Amino acid sequence: MEELRSTEVLDKEIRSDSVKKAEKILAKADESAKQLIDGVQDRIEKAKSDAEKISAEGIAVYEKNINASLPLEKQRYLVSYIYGSIIEAMDKYFESIGDKKRLLVIQSLCERAKKAIQEKKISAVVVGFNLSDAESMLKKVFPQNLSSCEAGDVHLVSRESLEGFNLKEGIILKALDGSVTCRLTLDEKIKEILDEKRELLAKTLFGGRLPE
Repeated sequence: MEELRSTEVLDKEIRSDSVKKAEKILAKADESAKQLIDGVQDRIEKAKSDAEKISAEGIAVYEKNINASLPLEKQRYLVSYIYGSIIEAMDKYFESIGDKKRLLVIQSLCERAKKAIQEKKISAVVVGFNLSDAESMLKKVFPQNLSSCEAGDVHLVSRESLEGFNLKEGIILKALDGSVTCRLTLDEKIKEILDEKRELLAKTLFGGRLPE
């Protein structure tokens, strides 16, 4: 009987001791968990702070770069605007004068090409103009040189075409011996005018002042 009571007491002591140990373990686990959670939260806050700092610095750098590039972008836009306006004006002008006067423009280019052609026999490809009118003009300019004259497709003058200029007209002269090729197009004439008179044209278009 005494032995049974001793066993019961021992059992109670074991249980009590186990409970105390369990409580200590739980308390330690709670503390570890709390530290872990606090550590995670700290890392989250730090990461958030770092991200905000990086974002702020990134935005500042971006704004600095944008502000630095604005004058250049403005200048590029201005040049593009002036160029586009000049081409548009040229397109309207050449459209308004009609094909007869446009052919006279090409004739002036043919006159200049005589120096390159000299005594060579040439063939001519006419693009955009009335073939008979163009051939008559060529016979006047090259009475001893012209060997043949035929109509050609617009793609033949597309290589030098200017964006925004819609009149794809011209004459291509080729020496029969292959030594000379002259591409006499309205696009080439426009390029020549732009090179020589760009500033004057811009001032004329914008009333003596460039757009802001």
